[in-house]
Amino acid sequence: MKIVFMGSAEFGIPALKLLLSNHTVVGIVTTPPRPKGRGRAVAPSPVGQFAQAAGVGPIFSPSDLKDPLFYRSIAACKADLFIVAAFRILPKFLFSLPRLGAINIHASLLPKYRGPAPIQRAIEAGETETGVTIFRIDEGIDTGMILLQKRVPIGPAETSEQLYGRLSDLGAHALMEAIERIDAGATIPMRQNHVAASGAPKLTREEAAIDWHLSSQAIFNKIRAFKPFPGTFAVFKGERLGIEAARPMPGKAAVAAPGTVVAVGDGYFDVQCLQGRLRVLEVKPANRRRMSVHDFLLGTRMQEGTALS
Repeated sequence: MKIVFMGSAEFGIPALKLLLSNHTVVGIVTTPPRPKGRGRAVAPSPVGQFAQAAGVGPIFSPSDLKDPLFYRSIAACKADLFIVAAFRILPKFLFSLPRLGAINIHASLLPKYRGPAPIQRAIEAGETETGVTIFRIDEGIDTGMILLQKRVPIGPAETSEQLYGRLSDLGAHALMEAIERIDAGATIPMRQNHVAASGAPKLTREEAAIDWHLSSQAIFNKIRAFKPFPGTFAVFKGERLGIEAARPMPGKAAVAAPGTVVAVGDGYFDVQCLQGRLRVLEVKPANRRRMSVHDFLLGTRMQEGTALS
């Protein structure tokens, strides 16, 4: 089968690898090169870098998917199917171009967590299960007919970064199975229950501040959901203190106002939450490296009754 692959993030690379081994990839569409890193050097997207290294092409990186020149170029590839993974919203004239249409790999069990941050939002919500969905692209955002779903548990302390890797691999293998079904004419598309849909909006830096008026479990979920970006932080002595590692202690009765340090030990400090306490184990002070709380306390005075905001 002749396939055009569309993606930008690392999430799609395992799928692209399997496609290259099992099908004919006649084109790659990715986002334009952008400034990255401290030096702000212009670099291709992860998918673009992989495609260049693998010698796959042609590679298209249009700034506008509605550009007539891009349309003519992609039409000339004569693909049977478009595969989309962590990319952009396709206009109808584009996703309708291949004879078999376009399908997407989404990192949730649709219709739950539609949008750009399904992995992070599932962890933040305290979900214990998630998965991947292969669906046909339509004019909505993650609203198309479901072709295949695979489920996996979410570990009780698993971070977004860890789950991202697992779902990336799972999505790649689910995609291969879905393509086999499409090729054999054996798909049974299923409509999504739009009433049960939920959103997964992009994470913002403004959300990174910890709200101590939540339960310790809810705060812990947010800490692991927001790794590696945008992270989570508290304010200590007027400065940002990144909370890098912690664990909830939900059985502890409230003895102080939320945000109050209620215990300091060798390698930890406990912060009162609305329900339970959060035991902080690793931090990142402003303009310093990530460190254990043991090392942090060697150079910083923190005592019971200290207020964090």
